[in-house]
Amino acid sequence: MWFVALKHLFSRKSQTLLTLLAIVLGACGYVVFSGIQLGFQKHMIGMLIERSGHISILPRNDFITAGSITGMFFQDAELRWLNIPSGRRSHDKLSSAGQWYTILRNSDDVIAFAPQISKDIILSNGSFTQNVGIVGIDPEKQMSVTNIGNDVTSGNLRELNNGNSLIFIGERLMKFLGARVNDTIQVSTSKGIVTPMKIIGTFNTGNRRSDERTAYASISTVQRATNSIGEISTIVVKVNDYKKAAEIATEWNRRNSDLVESWDQLSADHLSMMGTQDMVRNVTTIAFIVIVAFGIYNILNMVVTHKMRDIAILRSMGFNQREIVFLFLVQGIILGVMGGIVGLLSGFLGCMYVETIQISGGPGSVGIRNMMVSWDIMIYVKAFLLVSGASAIASYFPARTAGKLSPIEIIRGTI
Repeated sequence: MWFVALKHLFSRKSQTLLTLLAIVLGACGYVVFSGIQLGFQKHMIGMLIERSGHISILPRNDFITAGSITGMFFQDAELRWLNIPSGRRSHDKLSSAGQWYTILRNSDDVIAFAPQISKDIILSNGSFTQNVGIVGIDPEKQMSVTNIGNDVTSGNLRELNNGNSLIFIGERLMKFLGARVNDTIQVSTSKGIVTPMKIIGTFNTGNRRSDERTAYASISTVQRATNSIGEISTIVVKVNDYKKAAEIATEWNRRNSDLVESWDQLSADHLSMMGTQDMVRNVTTIAFIVIVAFGIYNILNMVVTHKMRDIAILRSMGFNQREIVFLFLVQGIILGVMGGIVGLLSGFLGCMYVETIQISGGPGSVGIRNMMVSWDIMIYVKAFLLVSGASAIASYFPARTAGKLSPIEIIRGTI
């Protein structure tokens, strides 16, 4: 039976080659397309996680409602609001940073954590000024929870702890200020406090807005320059399993009045966009596989029409209906398996080439990075199952039609 199936395939070389090519393109296209998109998503998730940490502990914002201030002014009195209260009470520091330090040190889920203080300031160099956000960090702890060290283009981030007037700024921000490394710039707050600081290094994250409006200094430097001694506005946490960050953050939210959010909760919009990309990829892939399946169906259907006399001879020799169905079904399966294997190899080589392509937007002074490609084994498993499954399904209907033909009907030409 297998010999007869192979004989049929090789007897129509051009049709077999075209069918095989369609299957190869289907598998190759799925592997390359999925590899690029999932690689991009992995890169984006890596950026979200490695730059912001797994979990962030932030000051909580209290939203003002009529219920939230009931009894505040008049005890046991019935009030009618002419204008319903609204707005929020904004807090710029954690309510109890010390309590969080204790919780984090005693948690088995925590690998490391880093406190921060963030303030809005004005940087000036001569007549050039820029509104920026300055972040006070402990460099050693910050590098243990984020990849901030990878973005440094000059200087050593650890040197921020060597003095009380040292600052790191983005490369684009330094250009806006017309300054250079080792220059002294003025840091001004809304309270009128002016502090001179020396630029000891620069960074480039690849994010234009961040590089134009962010500066780093030590925690003590920021606290002193902004008159906020002892304040901490954020704690960034790294946990053992980032996939469980949301679960851990939800549990920690019950322990304190501060706000605890995981990386995926903070980046819900980005993840929603990735979900849409997955949907587009799946729809596109399914449409392509359906086209391939229709091609296989049409070709095998034509083969059944052209091989009617062969079918009549086989039936008269004693082949039953199930054997005829198997004969044509196995041809589609052979094409699907062979095309799938060649397609996976072609897709693998295609992904290797794509990974060598350089694009703009990477961190560092050059701002160039290679395309990210996912090498997840499940991409190849799904591609093979899709094309081989589509080939088998598309082959079944012509095979069933061939199995229903009887020698008498073929000879009489009644079909």
